[in-house]
Amino acid sequence: MNKLTISDQIRTLRKSKGLSQENLAENAGINLRTLQRIEAGNAEPRGETLRLLARALDVPIESLSELIEEPQISEEEDLGFLKLMNLSALSFWFIPFGNILIPLGFWIYRKNTLKGVRELGKRILNFQITWSIVTYGAASFIIFAGFTQSFWVNPLTMLPVMLLLYFANTIFIINTNRKIIRGEEDVYSTSLKIIQ
Repeated sequence: MNKLTISDQIRTLRKSKGLSQENLAENAGINLRTLQRIEAGNAEPRGETLRLLARALDVPIESLSELIEEPQISEEEDLGFLKLMNLSALSFWFIPFGNILIPLGFWIYRKNTLKGVRELGKRILNFQITWSIVTYGAASFIIFAGFTQSFWVNPLTMLPVMLLLYFANTIFIINTNRKIIRGEEDVYSTSLKIIQ
């Protein structure tokens, strides 16, 4: 026997309780058109809508939510995309905070469809956010000290330090790319865990 889809189950539960679509939509506090789309299989209820429907139908939300299919993640790892996402962090040379924004875009775009993207993307982002906090934090501290004229560090030494941090990040990204090609799992392990 085939497993009911969530739209089938909601329609069956509604009818078994003697409710019209209008009654269920009103009891759940949702738009009638939304319920019609759900029952037709054109939309899947999520979050608050799912909770409201479960409460109106007097069923546990878990019984409905387990019928919702999770996005299918490809079993194959797209090594080219993983390398591209990693190398996109080099954009910090051209775009302020590009080392975070560009990989974030790649991560959001493919995290639910390609194997390995979700985990590697989190690692890249956590590392690059940590690097940015250290690098730009140090620069901000020096600039602030310059405005208050309380120099603890000579501002002229800041430029070589910034360049050194930029080159260190570049070397780290390129080295990580080699690890990705070799299939090593231990990449970007030293960073704050900002994105879980």
